[in-house]
This record gives sequence, structure tokens and C-alpha cells, in this order.
Amino acid sequence: MSEDSEEIVAVLVRYARAIDGKDWPLLRTCFTDDATSDYGEIGSWRGAGDLVAFMEEAHAGMGPTQHHLSNFHIEVVGSQASSLAYVHAVTVLASHPDDWIDTVGTYRDRLRCGADGWRIAHRTFSTTRTLLSPSLTPKSRSTRQPDATT
Repeated sequence: MSEDSEEIVAVLVRYARAIDGKDWPLLRTCFTDDATSDYGEIGSWRGAGDLVAFMEEAHAGMGPTQHHLSNFHIEVVGSQASSLAYVHAVTVLASHPDDWIDTVGTYRDRLRCGADGWRIAHRTFSTTRTLLSPSLTPKSRSTRQPDATT
């Protein structure tokens, strides 16, 4: 693995550590000032400050979280790079520790290397699947029509 690739993996792992530690200043160091992000149904943001503010608010009601990253694929061309990483995120609600959300997906990032090193300039998060603890799972309502033959 090249030195640039190792530094990019370090940025991605720093992101996970910052989220899990609720260390919002550290999270901010993962992104360029003008970073854009698309988290699908969760939302999209322009500017690192807006994304970090959202993450702080979204995790305020969370207890422990664990973001596991793996299967890094990185391509570097000069001071630009792209990366793909698998993510498995488990979050626990602080108010109800038996309630959890378990999400698997991918981070596709474009990164730039500047005076502060490698930073994420654009992130796309794609969900593969999300599981909810039973108490958070919406109850299905039967839409079955009565048998017309009776």
C-alpha cells in the first residue's frame, strides 16, 4: 500500500473514531471546507460544517456507536483520490439501551490532498441494508381483504 493510500485509510478510520467518540472537532478534520455529502434518504449537505452539525444533532440521542470500516479500495492520481470502503454501523439509543439500529453500506469518497493532508471532498453513503431492534421495527398492518366467498 502506498503512503498516500495509508494516509487516506487513516482519514477514513479517523472519521469512524470521531463519530463513535462524538468528537465533532476531530470529525471536522476529515473534510475539506467545501465538502459535499450525499447520505441518500438521510440527507445531503454542502460544506463540512453543515455535515458535522447534522452528525452532532443526529448522534445526540445515541449511546454507544461502532462504525467498522473494511475492504478499502483506493485510487490516487496526484493530489486527487477516490476510495470505496464498506461500513457496518451499530448505534444504540441512549434513552433505551435495548434499542439499536444496525446498518451496512458503502462509503464512496473523493478526496483532495492539501496543506492539511488528505481530506474528504465528497462522500456518498449507500445503504445495503438496515436492521432495527424489534421494538423499533414498524408493526405491519394487515391489508388483507375478507374472503369474498363468505
